[in-house]
Amino acid sequence: MIFCPITERSLRVRLLYTAIYLCLSIGAVTMVAPFGLMVAGSLKPGARSGGASPAYLFRDSALWAHYLEAKYRGRTELFRMAWSEANAEFAAPPQAPASTPLALWDAYLAAHPAPERLLAVGFSDGRASTPSATNRAFQQWLRQRTGSSITKLNAELETTFGAFHAIVPPNTSLVGAALPASPFRDLFEDFARTHVPPQQRFVWDAGGYYRAVFLPRLIGPEIASFNRKYGTAYTSYTEVPFPTTVPTVAADAWGTFTTRMLRPDFVELTPEGEARRHSLGIGHGEFIRHSARPAELRVATLDRLFADWAHATHGVEDARIPQAALDHRALEAGKAAWRWTFLTQNYRYVLDAVFFYGNAFRNTVILVVLMIVGTLLVNSLAAYALSRYKLRQTYALLLIFLATLAFPGEVTMIPVFLQLKELGLLNTFAALVLPGLVNGFSIFLLKGFFDSLPRELYEAAEIDGAGEWRMFWLITMNLSKPILAVMALSAFVSAYGAFFYALILAPDPRMWTIMVHIYQLQQSAGTPVIYASLILTAIPTLLVFILCQKIILRGIVIPTEK
Repeated sequence: MIFCPITERSLRVRLLYTAIYLCLSIGAVTMVAPFGLMVAGSLKPGARSGGASPAYLFRDSALWAHYLEAKYRGRTELFRMAWSEANAEFAAPPQAPASTPLALWDAYLAAHPAPERLLAVGFSDGRASTPSATNRAFQQWLRQRTGSSITKLNAELETTFGAFHAIVPPNTSLVGAALPASPFRDLFEDFARTHVPPQQRFVWDAGGYYRAVFLPRLIGPEIASFNRKYGTAYTSYTEVPFPTTVPTVAADAWGTFTTRMLRPDFVELTPEGEARRHSLGIGHGEFIRHSARPAELRVATLDRLFADWAHATHGVEDARIPQAALDHRALEAGKAAWRWTFLTQNYRYVLDAVFFYGNAFRNTVILVVLMIVGTLLVNSLAAYALSRYKLRQTYALLLIFLATLAFPGEVTMIPVFLQLKELGLLNTFAALVLPGLVNGFSIFLLKGFFDSLPRELYEAAEIDGAGEWRMFWLITMNLSKPILAVMALSAFVSAYGAFFYALILAPDPRMWTIMVHIYQLQQSAGTPVIYASLILTAIPTLLVFILCQKIILRGIVIPTEK
Protein backbone atom coordinates (compact mmCIF):
# COMPACT_ATOMS: atom_id res chain seq x y z
CA MET A 1 0.00 0.00 0.00
CA ILE A 2 1.48 3.32 -1.10
CA PHE A 3 -1.29 5.77 -0.24
CA CYS A 4 -3.72 5.97 2.66
CA PRO A 5 -7.20 4.40 2.16
CA ILE A 6 -8.90 7.80 1.65
CA THR A 7 -6.38 8.92 -0.99
CA GLU A 8 -6.66 5.59 -2.85
CA ARG A 9 -10.25 6.45 -3.76
CA SER A 10 -9.21 9.30 -6.02
CA LEU A 11 -9.13 8.77 -9.78
CA ARG A 12 -5.46 9.77 -10.10
CA VAL A 13 -4.31 7.19 -7.56
CA ARG A 14 -6.39 4.48 -9.20
CA LEU A 15 -4.93 5.34 -12.58
CA LEU A 16 -1.46 5.21 -11.04
CA TYR A 17 -2.15 1.76 -9.57
CA THR A 18 -3.48 0.63 -12.93
CA ALA A 19 -0.33 1.85 -14.68
CA ILE A 20 1.87 0.09 -12.11
CA TYR A 21 0.03 -3.23 -12.50
CA LEU A 22 0.11 -2.83 -16.27
CA CYS A 23 3.88 -2.34 -16.22
CA LEU A 24 4.30 -5.36 -13.97
CA SER A 25 2.13 -7.44 -16.29
CA ILE A 26 4.15 -6.35 -19.33
CA GLY A 27 7.34 -7.22 -17.48
CA ALA A 28 5.97 -10.64 -16.63
CA VAL A 29 5.05 -11.25 -20.28
CA THR A 30 8.54 -10.28 -21.44
CA MET A 31 9.94 -12.90 -19.07
CA VAL A 32 7.46 -15.67 -19.85
CA ALA A 33 7.14 -15.12 -23.63
CA PRO A 34 10.75 -16.14 -24.49
CA PHE A 35 10.34 -19.30 -22.43
CA GLY A 36 7.10 -20.07 -24.27
CA LEU A 37 8.83 -19.62 -27.62
CA MET A 38 11.60 -21.96 -26.47
CA VAL A 39 9.05 -24.60 -25.43
CA ALA A 40 7.29 -24.28 -28.79
CA GLY A 41 10.62 -24.51 -30.61
CA SER A 42 11.57 -27.66 -28.71
CA LEU A 43 8.43 -29.38 -30.05
CA LYS A 44 9.32 -28.84 -33.70
CA PRO A 45 10.43 -32.00 -35.49
CA GLY A 46 13.19 -30.37 -37.56
CA ALA A 47 15.51 -27.38 -37.65
CA ARG A 48 13.82 -26.17 -40.84
CA SER A 49 10.36 -26.10 -39.26
CA GLY A 50 8.93 -22.62 -39.58
CA GLY A 51 6.47 -20.69 -37.47
CA ALA A 52 6.33 -19.93 -33.78
CA SER A 53 4.24 -22.98 -32.85
CA PRO A 54 4.28 -26.69 -33.77
CA ALA A 55 1.66 -26.47 -36.51
CA TYR A 56 1.68 -30.24 -37.13
CA LEU A 57 -0.35 -30.66 -33.95
CA PHE A 58 -3.26 -28.79 -35.48
CA ARG A 59 -2.94 -28.94 -39.28
CA ASP A 60 -2.71 -32.11 -41.34
CA SER A 61 -0.81 -30.31 -44.11
CA ALA A 62 2.00 -29.42 -41.69
CA LEU A 63 2.01 -32.98 -40.35
CA TRP A 64 2.28 -34.28 -43.91
CA ALA A 65 5.28 -32.06 -44.66
CA HIS A 66 7.09 -33.12 -41.48
CA TYR A 67 6.30 -36.76 -42.16
CA LEU A 68 7.86 -36.59 -45.62
CA GLU A 69 10.90 -34.69 -44.39
CA ALA A 70 11.50 -37.22 -41.63
CA LYS A 71 10.93 -40.27 -43.83
CA TYR A 72 13.29 -39.12 -46.56
CA ARG A 73 15.98 -37.95 -44.10
CA GLY A 74 15.48 -34.30 -44.98
CA ARG A 75 17.08 -34.92 -48.39
CA THR A 76 15.14 -33.55 -51.34
CA GLU A 77 16.87 -35.81 -53.85
CA LEU A 78 15.69 -38.94 -52.01
CA PHE A 79 12.17 -37.58 -51.88
CA ARG A 80 12.13 -36.68 -55.56
CA MET A 81 13.61 -40.05 -56.48
CA ALA A 82 10.90 -41.93 -54.57
CA TRP A 83 8.10 -39.81 -55.99
CA SER A 84 9.74 -39.61 -59.44
CA GLU A 85 8.98 -35.89 -59.65
CA ALA A 86 11.70 -33.34 -60.40
CA ASN A 87 9.90 -30.44 -58.70
CA ALA A 88 8.44 -32.26 -55.68
CA GLU A 89 8.79 -30.50 -52.31
CA PHE A 90 8.19 -31.70 -48.78
CA ALA A 91 5.29 -29.28 -48.46
CA ALA A 92 3.50 -30.86 -51.43
CA PRO A 93 -0.24 -31.36 -50.78
CA PRO A 94 -1.30 -34.88 -49.79
CA GLN A 95 -2.32 -37.14 -52.65
CA ALA A 96 -5.25 -39.47 -52.09
CA PRO A 97 -4.27 -43.01 -53.05
CA ALA A 98 -5.45 -44.23 -56.44
CA SER A 99 -6.82 -47.75 -56.11
CA THR A 100 -5.42 -49.24 -59.33
CA PRO A 101 -1.65 -48.48 -58.92
CA LEU A 102 -1.80 -49.39 -55.23
CA ALA A 103 -3.56 -52.67 -55.90
CA LEU A 104 -1.05 -53.51 -58.63
CA TRP A 105 1.90 -52.74 -56.34
CA ASP A 106 0.41 -54.74 -53.46
CA ALA A 107 -0.17 -57.67 -55.78
CA TYR A 108 3.44 -57.56 -56.98
CA LEU A 109 4.86 -57.52 -53.44
CA ALA A 110 2.58 -60.41 -52.47
CA ALA A 111 3.99 -62.48 -55.33
CA HIS A 112 7.58 -61.21 -55.19
CA PRO A 113 8.87 -60.11 -51.75
CA ALA A 114 11.39 -57.31 -52.19
CA PRO A 115 15.04 -58.10 -51.41
CA GLU A 116 16.58 -55.97 -48.63
CA ARG A 117 19.21 -54.41 -50.88
CA LEU A 118 16.49 -52.95 -53.13
CA LEU A 119 14.74 -51.15 -50.26
CA ALA A 120 15.78 -48.07 -48.31
CA VAL A 121 14.99 -47.49 -44.65
CA GLY A 122 13.08 -44.29 -43.92
CA PHE A 123 13.10 -42.16 -40.80
CA SER A 124 16.84 -42.71 -40.39
CA ASP A 125 19.75 -40.34 -40.54
CA GLY A 126 23.49 -40.73 -40.98
CA ARG A 127 24.12 -37.97 -38.42
CA ALA A 128 24.18 -38.91 -34.76
CA SER A 129 23.16 -35.36 -33.84
CA THR A 130 19.74 -35.58 -35.53
CA PRO A 131 16.69 -37.15 -33.84
CA SER A 132 15.45 -40.11 -35.85
CA ALA A 133 12.86 -42.77 -35.10
CA THR A 134 14.79 -45.53 -36.86
CA ASN A 135 18.12 -44.51 -35.35
CA ARG A 136 16.67 -44.62 -31.85
CA ALA A 137 14.96 -47.97 -32.40
CA PHE A 138 18.19 -49.40 -33.81
CA GLN A 139 20.21 -48.12 -30.85
CA GLN A 140 17.76 -49.60 -28.34
CA TRP A 141 17.75 -52.91 -30.21
CA LEU A 142 21.55 -53.06 -30.11
CA ARG A 143 21.55 -52.09 -26.45
CA GLN A 144 19.22 -54.95 -25.54
CA ARG A 145 21.16 -57.34 -27.75
CA THR A 146 24.52 -56.58 -26.09
CA GLY A 147 23.36 -55.94 -22.54
CA SER A 148 24.18 -52.21 -22.78
CA SER A 149 27.87 -52.96 -23.31
CA ILE A 150 29.35 -50.72 -26.00
CA THR A 151 32.68 -52.55 -25.63
CA LYS A 152 31.04 -55.87 -26.44
CA LEU A 153 29.27 -54.31 -29.43
CA ASN A 154 32.50 -52.87 -30.86
CA ALA A 155 34.32 -56.16 -30.43
CA GLU A 156 31.53 -58.10 -32.14
CA LEU A 157 30.99 -55.73 -35.06
CA GLU A 158 34.54 -54.39 -35.48
CA THR A 159 33.34 -50.82 -34.87
CA THR A 160 34.60 -47.93 -32.76
CA PHE A 161 31.43 -46.30 -31.42
CA GLY A 162 31.93 -44.31 -28.22
CA ALA A 163 28.34 -44.68 -26.99
CA PHE A 164 25.03 -46.16 -28.09
CA HIS A 165 23.52 -42.77 -28.87
CA ALA A 166 26.34 -42.19 -31.39
CA ILE A 167 25.41 -45.25 -33.47
CA VAL A 168 23.90 -44.47 -36.86
CA PRO A 169 22.82 -46.86 -39.62
CA PRO A 170 25.42 -47.64 -42.30
CA ASN A 171 25.46 -45.42 -45.38
CA THR A 172 23.35 -46.55 -48.31
CA SER A 173 22.73 -44.98 -51.69
CA LEU A 174 21.31 -45.77 -55.09
CA VAL A 175 24.37 -44.35 -56.82
CA GLY A 176 28.09 -44.79 -56.27
CA ALA A 177 30.22 -47.85 -55.61
CA ALA A 178 28.83 -51.17 -54.47
CA LEU A 179 28.39 -51.31 -50.70
CA PRO A 180 31.10 -53.35 -48.98
CA ALA A 181 29.93 -56.19 -46.77
CA SER A 182 30.51 -55.84 -43.03
CA PRO A 183 29.12 -57.37 -39.82
CA PHE A 184 27.59 -54.02 -38.91
CA ARG A 185 25.79 -53.68 -42.26
CA ASP A 186 24.53 -57.25 -42.06
CA LEU A 187 23.22 -56.62 -38.55
CA PHE A 188 21.40 -53.46 -39.63
CA GLU A 189 19.78 -55.30 -42.54
CA ASP A 190 18.60 -57.95 -40.09
CA PHE A 191 17.17 -55.23 -37.86
CA ALA A 192 15.45 -53.52 -40.81
CA ARG A 193 13.92 -56.77 -41.99
CA THR A 194 12.50 -57.67 -38.58
CA HIS A 195 11.82 -54.34 -36.84
CA VAL A 196 11.12 -51.66 -39.48
CA PRO A 197 7.49 -51.73 -40.73
CA PRO A 198 7.02 -51.86 -44.52
CA GLN A 199 5.30 -48.45 -44.53
CA GLN A 200 8.50 -46.91 -43.17
CA ARG A 201 10.52 -48.18 -46.15
CA PHE A 202 10.84 -46.85 -49.67
CA VAL A 203 12.31 -48.20 -52.88
CA TRP A 204 15.66 -47.37 -54.41
CA ASP A 205 13.91 -46.17 -57.56
CA ALA A 206 16.48 -45.94 -60.35
CA GLY A 207 13.92 -44.61 -62.81
CA GLY A 208 12.77 -41.98 -60.34
CA TYR A 209 16.33 -40.86 -59.65
CA TYR A 210 17.07 -40.77 -63.38
CA ARG A 211 14.04 -38.60 -64.16
CA ALA A 212 13.80 -36.40 -61.10
CA VAL A 213 17.43 -35.89 -60.06
CA PHE A 214 19.98 -37.02 -62.63
CA LEU A 215 18.54 -35.49 -65.80
CA PRO A 216 17.71 -32.07 -64.25
CA ARG A 217 21.26 -31.85 -62.92
CA LEU A 218 22.86 -33.03 -66.15
CA ILE A 219 20.80 -31.05 -68.65
CA GLY A 220 19.03 -28.32 -66.68
CA PRO A 221 16.10 -27.94 -64.33
CA GLU A 222 13.67 -26.96 -67.11
CA ILE A 223 12.24 -29.68 -69.34
CA ALA A 224 12.58 -27.28 -72.27
CA SER A 225 16.35 -27.83 -72.20
CA PHE A 226 15.83 -31.58 -72.52
CA ASN A 227 13.32 -31.15 -75.34
CA ARG A 228 15.67 -28.88 -77.32
CA LYS A 229 18.59 -31.27 -76.94
CA TYR A 230 16.75 -34.47 -77.87
CA GLY A 231 13.91 -33.17 -80.04
CA THR A 232 11.14 -34.30 -77.70
CA ALA A 233 7.95 -32.61 -76.46
CA TYR A 234 7.60 -33.70 -72.84
CA THR A 235 5.86 -31.34 -70.44
CA SER A 236 7.95 -32.42 -67.44
CA TYR A 237 10.78 -34.76 -66.55
CA THR A 238 8.21 -37.07 -64.99
CA GLU A 239 7.15 -38.14 -68.49
CA VAL A 240 10.64 -39.20 -69.58
CA PRO A 241 10.72 -43.03 -69.86
CA PHE A 242 13.30 -45.22 -68.17
CA PRO A 243 13.54 -48.23 -70.47
CA THR A 244 15.01 -51.66 -69.92
CA THR A 245 17.95 -51.06 -72.26
CA VAL A 246 19.25 -48.15 -74.35
CA PRO A 247 16.39 -45.67 -75.04
CA THR A 248 15.75 -44.13 -78.42
CA VAL A 249 16.43 -40.68 -76.99
CA ALA A 250 18.91 -39.57 -74.33
CA ALA A 251 21.05 -42.64 -74.97
CA ASP A 252 24.15 -40.76 -73.88
CA ALA A 253 22.51 -39.70 -70.61
CA TRP A 254 21.19 -43.21 -69.97
CA GLY A 255 24.60 -44.72 -70.64
CA THR A 256 26.32 -42.25 -68.31
CA PHE A 257 23.77 -42.96 -65.60
CA THR A 258 24.04 -46.74 -65.73
CA THR A 259 27.81 -46.99 -66.15
CA ARG A 260 29.02 -44.04 -64.06
CA MET A 261 26.31 -43.29 -61.51
CA LEU A 262 24.25 -46.36 -60.64
CA ARG A 263 25.61 -48.85 -58.10
CA PRO A 264 27.04 -51.91 -59.94
CA ASP A 265 24.91 -54.30 -57.87
CA PHE A 266 21.81 -52.58 -59.32
CA VAL A 267 22.92 -53.32 -62.89
CA GLU A 268 22.74 -56.65 -64.72
CA LEU A 269 24.66 -57.65 -67.84
CA THR A 270 22.92 -58.92 -70.94
CA PRO A 271 24.16 -62.29 -72.26
CA GLU A 272 26.34 -60.42 -74.75
CA GLY A 273 27.79 -58.23 -72.01
CA GLU A 274 28.43 -61.21 -69.74
CA ALA A 275 30.22 -63.05 -72.55
CA ARG A 276 32.46 -60.06 -73.27
CA ARG A 277 33.21 -59.62 -69.58
CA HIS A 278 34.40 -63.24 -69.40
CA SER A 279 36.50 -62.78 -72.50
CA LEU A 280 38.17 -59.75 -70.92
CA GLY A 281 38.60 -61.56 -67.60
CA ILE A 282 37.55 -58.65 -65.36
CA GLY A 283 35.12 -58.31 -62.47
CA HIS A 284 31.46 -57.36 -62.70
CA GLY A 285 31.77 -53.90 -61.15
CA GLU A 286 34.94 -52.98 -63.01
CA PHE A 287 33.42 -54.07 -66.32
CA ILE A 288 30.33 -51.92 -65.76
CA ARG A 289 32.34 -48.88 -64.73
CA HIS A 290 35.03 -48.96 -67.40
CA SER A 291 34.33 -51.40 -70.25
CA ALA A 292 30.59 -51.94 -70.67
CA ARG A 293 28.57 -50.54 -73.53
CA PRO A 294 25.08 -49.23 -72.77
CA ALA A 295 23.50 -51.97 -74.91
CA GLU A 296 25.12 -54.60 -72.69
CA LEU A 297 23.50 -53.31 -69.48
CA ARG A 298 20.13 -53.83 -67.89
CA VAL A 299 18.92 -52.07 -64.73
CA ALA A 300 17.69 -54.49 -62.05
CA THR A 301 16.24 -52.23 -59.39
CA LEU A 302 12.80 -52.89 -57.90
CA ASP A 303 11.05 -50.26 -59.99
CA ARG A 304 12.35 -51.90 -63.16
CA LEU A 305 11.35 -55.37 -62.01
CA PHE A 306 7.88 -54.08 -61.08
CA ALA A 307 7.44 -52.40 -64.47
CA ASP A 308 8.43 -55.60 -66.32
CA TRP A 309 6.04 -57.68 -64.17
CA ALA A 310 3.15 -55.26 -64.66
CA HIS A 311 3.69 -55.28 -68.42
CA ALA A 312 3.97 -59.07 -68.62
CA THR A 313 1.02 -59.93 -66.36
CA HIS A 314 -1.39 -57.00 -66.74
CA GLY A 315 -0.31 -55.31 -69.95
CA VAL A 316 0.44 -52.04 -68.14
CA GLU A 317 2.98 -49.87 -69.94
CA ASP A 318 5.61 -47.97 -67.93
CA ALA A 319 4.17 -48.90 -64.52
CA ARG A 320 5.68 -46.88 -61.70
CA ILE A 321 5.75 -47.37 -57.97
CA PRO A 322 2.93 -45.25 -56.42
CA GLN A 323 5.13 -43.94 -53.61
CA ALA A 324 3.12 -40.74 -53.08
CA ALA A 325 -0.04 -42.78 -52.57
CA LEU A 326 1.82 -45.21 -50.31
CA ASP A 327 3.02 -42.34 -48.13
CA HIS A 328 -0.48 -40.91 -47.93
CA ARG A 329 -1.93 -44.28 -46.93
CA ALA A 330 0.75 -44.83 -44.29
CA LEU A 331 0.24 -41.43 -42.68
CA GLU A 332 -3.55 -41.69 -42.67
CA ALA A 333 -3.24 -44.98 -40.80
CA GLY A 334 -1.14 -43.49 -38.01
CA LYS A 335 -1.65 -39.74 -37.66
CA ALA A 336 -1.90 -39.78 -33.86
CA ALA A 337 1.20 -41.93 -33.51
CA TRP A 338 3.27 -39.67 -35.74
CA ARG A 339 2.09 -36.53 -33.96
CA TRP A 340 3.23 -38.06 -30.69
CA THR A 341 6.54 -39.10 -32.25
CA PHE A 342 7.28 -35.59 -33.54
CA LEU A 343 6.11 -34.07 -30.25
CA THR A 344 8.51 -36.09 -28.11
CA GLN A 345 11.44 -36.99 -30.37
CA ASN A 346 13.68 -34.06 -29.38
CA TYR A 347 13.20 -34.76 -25.68
CA ARG A 348 13.75 -38.49 -26.13
CA TYR A 349 16.91 -37.75 -28.08
CA VAL A 350 18.30 -35.59 -25.26
CA LEU A 351 17.32 -38.13 -22.62
CA ASP A 352 18.99 -40.93 -24.58
CA ALA A 353 22.15 -38.95 -25.28
CA VAL A 354 22.64 -37.37 -21.86
CA PHE A 355 20.60 -39.03 -19.12
CA PHE A 356 20.31 -42.70 -20.08
CA TYR A 357 23.61 -43.46 -21.81
CA GLY A 358 26.96 -42.95 -20.11
CA ASN A 359 27.62 -41.70 -16.57
CA ALA A 360 26.29 -38.13 -16.80
CA PHE A 361 23.28 -38.63 -14.55
CA ARG A 362 25.19 -40.68 -11.97
CA ASN A 363 28.09 -38.22 -11.93
CA THR A 364 25.76 -35.26 -11.44
CA VAL A 365 23.86 -36.89 -8.57
CA ILE A 366 27.11 -37.81 -6.78
CA LEU A 367 28.54 -34.33 -7.32
CA VAL A 368 25.41 -32.59 -6.03
CA VAL A 369 25.22 -34.77 -2.92
CA LEU A 370 28.91 -34.34 -2.11
CA MET A 371 28.73 -30.59 -2.67
CA ILE A 372 25.66 -30.10 -0.48
CA VAL A 373 26.97 -32.25 2.37
CA GLY A 374 30.48 -30.79 2.17
CA THR A 375 29.29 -27.19 1.93
CA LEU A 376 26.98 -27.48 4.91
CA LEU A 377 29.53 -29.29 7.07
CA VAL A 378 32.70 -27.32 6.29
CA ASN A 379 31.19 -23.83 6.26
CA SER A 380 29.07 -24.52 9.33
CA LEU A 381 32.06 -25.80 11.31
CA ALA A 382 34.12 -22.75 10.34
CA ALA A 383 31.32 -20.34 11.26
CA TYR A 384 30.65 -22.22 14.52
CA ALA A 385 34.29 -21.94 15.55
CA LEU A 386 34.36 -18.19 14.85
CA SER A 387 31.08 -17.70 16.71
CA ARG A 388 31.83 -19.80 19.80
CA TYR A 389 35.43 -18.75 20.34
CA LYS A 390 35.92 -15.00 20.33
CA LEU A 391 39.31 -14.70 18.69
CA ARG A 392 41.00 -11.34 18.34
CA GLN A 393 41.50 -12.09 14.64
CA THR A 394 37.85 -12.99 13.99
CA TYR A 395 36.99 -9.86 12.02
CA ALA A 396 40.26 -9.99 10.13
CA LEU A 397 39.46 -13.56 9.12
CA LEU A 398 35.96 -12.55 8.06
CA LEU A 399 37.43 -9.73 5.99
CA ILE A 400 39.76 -12.18 4.28
CA PHE A 401 36.83 -14.53 3.59
CA LEU A 402 34.77 -11.72 2.08
CA ALA A 403 37.76 -10.50 0.05
CA THR A 404 37.71 -13.80 -1.85
CA LEU A 405 34.40 -12.69 -3.39
CA ALA A 406 36.25 -9.96 -5.28
CA PHE A 407 37.99 -12.55 -7.46
CA PRO A 408 35.88 -14.41 -10.01
CA GLY A 409 36.38 -18.13 -10.47
CA GLU A 410 38.09 -17.65 -13.82
CA VAL A 411 41.00 -15.86 -12.09
CA THR A 412 41.81 -18.85 -9.91
CA MET A 413 41.05 -21.49 -12.52
CA ILE A 414 44.61 -21.97 -13.78
CA PRO A 415 46.22 -22.12 -10.29
CA VAL A 416 43.51 -24.53 -9.12
CA PHE A 417 44.00 -26.72 -12.18
CA LEU A 418 47.77 -26.85 -11.72
CA GLN A 419 47.47 -27.60 -8.02
CA LEU A 420 44.97 -30.41 -8.56
CA LYS A 421 47.15 -31.80 -11.33
CA GLU A 422 50.16 -31.88 -8.98
CA LEU A 423 48.05 -33.70 -6.41
CA GLY A 424 46.86 -36.21 -9.04
CA LEU A 425 43.20 -35.37 -8.48
CA LEU A 426 42.11 -34.54 -12.04
CA ASN A 427 39.17 -36.58 -13.33
CA THR A 428 37.97 -37.30 -9.79
CA PHE A 429 35.04 -36.08 -7.72
CA ALA A 430 37.54 -34.48 -5.36
CA ALA A 431 38.61 -32.14 -8.18
CA LEU A 432 34.99 -31.15 -8.78
CA VAL A 433 34.11 -30.64 -5.10
CA LEU A 434 37.17 -29.18 -3.36
CA PRO A 435 37.52 -25.84 -5.27
CA GLY A 436 33.97 -24.76 -4.36
CA LEU A 437 33.66 -26.34 -0.94
CA VAL A 438 34.51 -23.28 1.16
CA ASN A 439 32.61 -20.04 0.58
CA GLY A 440 33.56 -16.84 2.38
CA PHE A 441 30.12 -15.31 2.19
CA SER A 442 28.47 -18.46 3.58
CA ILE A 443 30.83 -18.44 6.57
CA PHE A 444 30.12 -14.76 7.14
CA LEU A 445 26.36 -15.31 6.94
CA LEU A 446 26.37 -18.36 9.19
CA LYS A 447 28.64 -16.71 11.73
CA GLY A 448 26.20 -13.81 12.09
CA PHE A 449 23.28 -16.21 12.45
CA PHE A 450 25.08 -18.34 15.04
CA ASP A 451 25.91 -15.20 17.05
CA SER A 452 22.19 -14.49 17.39
CA LEU A 453 21.43 -17.84 19.03
CA PRO A 454 20.82 -17.63 22.81
CA ARG A 455 23.99 -18.19 24.82
CA GLU A 456 21.92 -19.69 27.63
CA LEU A 457 21.28 -22.81 25.56
CA TYR A 458 25.00 -23.53 25.31
CA GLU A 459 25.53 -22.84 29.00
CA ALA A 460 22.73 -25.23 29.94
CA ALA A 461 24.15 -27.87 27.60
CA GLU A 462 27.61 -27.50 29.18
CA ILE A 463 26.11 -27.93 32.66
CA ASP A 464 24.44 -31.15 31.43
CA GLY A 465 27.84 -32.39 30.22
CA ALA A 466 27.36 -31.97 26.47
CA GLY A 467 30.50 -31.69 24.38
CA GLU A 468 31.15 -29.24 21.55
CA TRP A 469 30.25 -31.75 18.86
CA ARG A 470 26.94 -32.54 20.58
CA MET A 471 26.11 -28.83 21.00
CA PHE A 472 27.03 -28.21 17.38
CA TRP A 473 24.60 -30.82 16.11
CA LEU A 474 21.74 -30.57 18.61
CA ILE A 475 21.66 -26.82 19.15
CA THR A 476 23.42 -24.93 16.40
CA MET A 477 22.52 -27.06 13.39
CA ASN A 478 19.04 -27.83 14.67
CA LEU A 479 18.12 -24.17 15.15
CA SER A 480 19.72 -23.13 11.84
CA LYS A 481 17.67 -25.36 9.52
CA PRO A 482 16.10 -22.50 7.49
CA ILE A 483 19.37 -20.80 6.61
CA LEU A 484 21.08 -24.16 6.09
CA ALA A 485 18.31 -25.07 3.66
CA VAL A 486 18.99 -21.92 1.66
CA MET A 487 22.69 -22.77 1.61
CA ALA A 488 21.88 -26.31 0.47
CA LEU A 489 19.79 -24.94 -2.38
CA SER A 490 22.61 -22.62 -3.35
CA ALA A 491 25.07 -25.52 -3.28
CA PHE A 492 22.68 -27.59 -5.41
CA VAL A 493 22.33 -24.86 -8.03
CA SER A 494 26.08 -24.26 -8.09
CA ALA A 495 26.99 -27.95 -8.44
CA TYR A 496 24.19 -28.85 -10.85
CA GLY A 497 24.86 -25.88 -13.14
CA ALA A 498 28.67 -26.13 -13.05
CA PHE A 499 30.05 -26.44 -16.55
CA PHE A 500 33.41 -24.76 -17.09
CA TYR A 501 35.12 -26.10 -14.00
CA ALA A 502 33.57 -29.53 -14.59
CA LEU A 503 34.95 -29.62 -18.13
CA ILE A 504 38.45 -28.35 -17.25
CA LEU A 505 38.99 -30.39 -14.09
CA ALA A 506 37.40 -33.62 -15.37
CA PRO A 507 37.99 -33.82 -19.16
CA ASP A 508 37.51 -37.59 -19.22
CA PRO A 509 34.07 -38.25 -20.83
CA ARG A 510 33.41 -40.88 -18.16
CA MET A 511 33.46 -38.07 -15.56
CA TRP A 512 31.31 -35.60 -17.49
CA THR A 513 28.29 -34.18 -15.73
CA ILE A 514 24.94 -33.42 -17.33
CA MET A 515 25.91 -29.84 -18.16
CA VAL A 516 29.09 -30.89 -19.92
CA HIS A 517 27.18 -33.48 -21.93
CA ILE A 518 24.58 -30.86 -22.83
CA TYR A 519 27.30 -28.51 -24.04
CA GLN A 520 28.84 -31.21 -26.21
CA LEU A 521 25.41 -32.10 -27.56
CA GLN A 522 24.66 -28.50 -28.48
CA GLN A 523 27.79 -28.22 -30.62
CA SER A 524 26.25 -30.35 -33.38
CA ALA A 525 22.53 -30.55 -32.64
CA GLY A 526 19.83 -28.45 -34.28
CA THR A 527 17.96 -25.61 -32.60
CA PRO A 528 14.91 -27.73 -31.52
CA VAL A 529 17.20 -30.21 -29.77
CA ILE A 530 19.07 -27.37 -28.05
CA TYR A 531 15.78 -25.95 -26.80
CA ALA A 532 14.71 -29.38 -25.53
CA SER A 533 18.02 -29.86 -23.71
CA LEU A 534 17.72 -26.47 -22.00
CA ILE A 535 14.17 -27.19 -20.84
CA LEU A 536 15.04 -30.65 -19.53
CA THR A 537 18.07 -29.40 -17.62
CA ALA A 538 16.01 -26.55 -16.11
CA ILE A 539 13.31 -28.87 -14.74
CA PRO A 540 15.25 -30.18 -11.67
CA THR A 541 16.15 -26.66 -10.53
CA LEU A 542 12.59 -25.45 -11.12
CA LEU A 543 11.11 -28.35 -9.15
CA VAL A 544 13.51 -27.77 -6.26
CA PHE A 545 12.55 -24.11 -6.02
CA ILE A 546 8.83 -24.84 -6.32
CA LEU A 547 8.93 -27.51 -3.62
CA CYS A 548 11.17 -25.50 -1.30
CA GLN A 549 9.53 -22.08 -1.46
CA LYS A 550 8.62 -22.03 2.22
CA ILE A 551 12.11 -23.08 3.23
CA ILE A 552 13.65 -20.36 1.09
CA LEU A 553 11.38 -17.69 2.56
CA ARG A 554 12.11 -18.84 6.10
CA GLY A 555 15.82 -18.70 5.40
CA ILE A 556 15.45 -15.12 4.16
CA VAL A 557 13.00 -13.82 6.77
CA ILE A 558 14.32 -15.41 9.97
CA PRO A 559 17.88 -14.01 9.75
CA THR A 560 16.38 -10.59 9.01
CA GLU A 561 14.08 -10.74 12.02
CA LYS A 562 16.91 -11.76 14.31
